Amino acid sequence: MDRSLATRTQEARLHIDLAMRLSPLDPLHYAMQGTRAFTHMSVGEDVEAAEWADRAARSPGSHVLIAMIAAVANVLKHDPVRAAFWAQNVRERNSTLTSEDFGRAFPMKSDAMRVRVQQALAQLGFSSRA
Repeated sequence: MDRSLATRTQEARLHIDLAMRLSPLDPLHYAMQGTRAFTHMSVGEDVEAAEWADRAARSPGSHVLIAMIAAVANVLKHDPVRAAFWAQNVRERNSTLTSEDFGRAFPMKSDAMRVRVQQALAQLGFSSRA
């Protein structure tokens, strides 16, 4: 995920797409889709980001943090209903997750992207621990 978080989106997409083609039945396929969502978020392609994130979060066995990506992506897409759906999914699966947890799981090197994501998480009520 480092390539997409470091804003090397075109290179990251090539690697992610290749990985998905080479391993379409990989049990962590949802993580590749979530990473693909991040590449779109990093360049402001919010509709595409939400599509990839939703697909990833709906995948069997998808990690709760992938649902957080979907919640963020849908905030950025300006789809509050879908964002609320994924935020509720996150809370049902792990009510203690915060924006700090998200930041540790997905360390973003781009300050602009980190701000966008943190603002979306705050809008969804995933504030930092006090």
